[in-house]
Amino acid sequence: MLKKLLLLLCFMYHVNAQDSLHYSIDLNRLQHDRLTVNVKLPAGVKEFCFPKMVPGTYAIYNFGRFVSNMQAFDATGNALSVVRKDTNTFFLPNASTLCYEVDDSWDSPEIKGPYIFEPAGTNFQQDSLFALNTHALLGYVKGKEQIPVSLQLTTPKGLVASTSLSAQKDTYTASSFQQLTDAPILVAPADTVHIRKANADILISVYSPNQKIKASEVAKELKPLLQAQLHYLGGRFPVNNYAFLIVMSAHLKNGSYGALEHAKSSFYYLPEDSIEVMGPVIRDVSAHEFFHIQTPLNLHSEEIGSFDFQNPSMSQHLWLYEGLTEYAAQHMQLQGGLISLPAFLERMTEKYRTMNFSYDNTIPFTKMSKGVLGKYKEEYGNVYQKGALIGLCLDIFFRSETDGRYGTQQLIRDLSARFGPNKSFQDEDLFKLIAETSKIKGVDSFFSKYVSGNKDLPLNEMLEKIGCELSSPAGKKDKVALLEAIKQDMKEIKNPSPSQLNLRKAWMTN
Repeated sequence: MLKKLLLLLCFMYHVNAQDSLHYSIDLNRLQHDRLTVNVKLPAGVKEFCFPKMVPGTYAIYNFGRFVSNMQAFDATGNALSVVRKDTNTFFLPNASTLCYEVDDSWDSPEIKGPYIFEPAGTNFQQDSLFALNTHALLGYVKGKEQIPVSLQLTTPKGLVASTSLSAQKDTYTASSFQQLTDAPILVAPADTVHIRKANADILISVYSPNQKIKASEVAKELKPLLQAQLHYLGGRFPVNNYAFLIVMSAHLKNGSYGALEHAKSSFYYLPEDSIEVMGPVIRDVSAHEFFHIQTPLNLHSEEIGSFDFQNPSMSQHLWLYEGLTEYAAQHMQLQGGLISLPAFLERMTEKYRTMNFSYDNTIPFTKMSKGVLGKYKEEYGNVYQKGALIGLCLDIFFRSETDGRYGTQQLIRDLSARFGPNKSFQDEDLFKLIAETSKIKGVDSFFSKYVSGNKDLPLNEMLEKIGCELSSPAGKKDKVALLEAIKQDMKEIKNPSPSQLNLRKAWMTN
């Protein structure tokens, strides 16, 4: 009986070992600005793929174009022929192991294709910096995207790895390829700070080549922000650990900088300057990226929950993922006393102006979202402009219908509790779910007019409810009217009524 049990256990171990994917990368083996990736494959592999796109980017990058010299071997070490079907797909039947080289995306101009936003890409600099967005390094087995994966990473002496992943003996494990690649790794000289806030361990890791800014200085900027976010989220974070990975650069490519969100971390590529100059920038960008722990981590549709790295299907709800996140990032700072009401209104005014002058607001927002990879890709930036203003109007509408008791921050908490990181909603059901959850009369009409429809946002009507105004030619599309719009400001009205002041107080405090 014991012998049979041991045989069964060995068989089970063999099956489990076979149904997983193991990567290893030695950062000391950097040659010609390329890293070598070794992979142990599960049984039955036919196709090995690299992402065409990854969540949060809303652009086709084709990461397979940075891969070269793919070699595959069977279980006895014999070389197998490899057929490259397209930029991102390799055909290698019955392979047991493989290895390939990969270039970084930050400074490989000979590799043609669309420019990759630095926070979504990679950089390999021996003895100083390895920016590892692993979706740009690692491939996956087609049809086995959900099997467990692990990455063994050997780092150069004097450098440390920072990530939201936990490691044992330099090996990171994850339940799936998506979970592993949703956690970038920054390898650089040690400059880190750990903060314990409520239920979460927060890591701040900074690379500043000329040492103009330190992690301790960034931590000082982020502590009041995290406190305000904690209050906004109801006193508890929806994650138990989080990593801010920050790279400062004195040589910004294309003048572009910013960040990319992940479930438990965010990766930043910012101009290198003093904390006096960069502190407000870091705080503002971090406010947005950190709030993605709500959407899409704890609230997302099937398009994100079961993301297809080869043939991505876009959700119609960028107003939620990016727009409402941007609104919350600003509203949270107002509620937390980090910015004043005039400063908040000034930021919203700038979004209003940019929306009017840079984007086509006759396109329904849901339609733009679905077509953002193709026909409407030039309209994507409006998610941070009109998308945030949708959030402002929806929040005030909710509060006006509930005497200030219920707003968008409570809505997201309620929906997140119903779904969470492992349960997706159906894209077409979201408006109905919001109506059911909020129980607010008229919310379906709001969405049909202003989100799935193309009626002008009711900014004047909503601002008036909190004793503010925007005197602008809303609704008029002629050039003269638009030129007049840029002269207008969102501002407090003189002598607001008690009801307006009461609603404003509720909106600004809870």
